[in-house]
Amino acid sequence: MKKVVWALFDSGNGCYKQAVKKYYGDDVKIISIGIDIENKNNDFLNLDLSDTSEYFGESNLFKELDNLPEPDIILASPPCESWSNASAMLNGNVCWYTESTDTMFGQEFVSNEFTIRTRQQLETKNDTPFKKHWWKTVYSRLNGELCAFNTIRIIERYQPAVWVIENPQSSRIWKYYKQIQDFQGIKNIAHYSAYDSERYSKKPTCFYSSLMFNLKTTDEQSKLTFQGLGDKGISRSYNVRSEIPLQLIKDILDQCFIKLEKIA
Repeated sequence: MKKVVWALFDSGNGCYKQAVKKYYGDDVKIISIGIDIENKNNDFLNLDLSDTSEYFGESNLFKELDNLPEPDIILASPPCESWSNASAMLNGNVCWYTESTDTMFGQEFVSNEFTIRTRQQLETKNDTPFKKHWWKTVYSRLNGELCAFNTIRIIERYQPAVWVIENPQSSRIWKYYKQIQDFQGIKNIAHYSAYDSERYSKKPTCFYSSLMFNLKTTDEQSKLTFQGLGDKGISRSYNVRSEIPLQLIKDILDQCFIKLEKIA
């Protein structure tokens, strides 16, 4: 029977769908779900995965997803901006930080790493590009948490045999899942350049999952400094920066399918 894969947030360049079409053809049914912020792709189910309609009554998100074939596997790449160290500030990033207190023994950090930045911090102590647009950090934080949270809700509602969530290895999303949501999984680390050194930087990435994978890493220096940078170091599109090597996706899916065969 044909396996069904839901690919959440696969609405940009659609790397999950590309990999399935390239390596599995019609043997696997993949449904890409999300919103393409660049409006360059339409081969997906256009659905806002940060949806909050359930708070006001019926969930538009689940109403749509309930009509889809049940997933054997859920792959998800929620937006990493609000969790990333790319916008690093003292003790955290522009959205979250670990609060500290002064004691007789010096500065000590509290266990909660999710204190929200104040407007004053963002306007006066911020040297990141977000300084001129501090309000964007509010939307980024809210969107990031909603997408991360709804990913859990979707997994728990539809109970796939295997689920996989992708984000940078250093992302705060992993601590959010464990410390705030008590959503437990296995951290699987991969380096993009170990799969395609001509197109990708090393980019250590975590694939948090219900399954333990054996993924490739490398100690070699990457030929590229950062995925998605042009010749002048100017950031390319969001879709380009979010790409995943197709060989890496195949490696993950191959191991997922082995798991599915064992439990069939």
